[in-house]
Amino acid sequence: MVIEVSYQMWADLVLQVFNEINSREMEKINVFKGILDNYVFVGVISATVFFQIVIVEYLGTFANTTPLTLAQWFFCLFVGFLGMPIAARLKKIPV
Repeated sequence: MVIEVSYQMWADLVLQVFNEINSREMEKINVFKGILDNYVFVGVISATVFFQIVIVEYLGTFANTTPLTLAQWFFCLFVGFLGMPIAARLKKIPV
């Protein structure tokens, strides 16, 4: 049960981060162009990911989580990244 909470927390964060990246440029396909120019955006995303890793890995009793294995981390990243090509295809649909 506790591992499910860890998965859910991390997967939710990864989906949120990739959604924020996709939402930067609503009309353009290449959402990564100029991403490092916006220091506030990079700082917020970095801090969010950093604190989520700390919560899942080190604050298990506080957040009711257990540390994830490297394979579990990458699986969640993969699931979150799946939204990127889907968003690129949806942006090509003429409105």
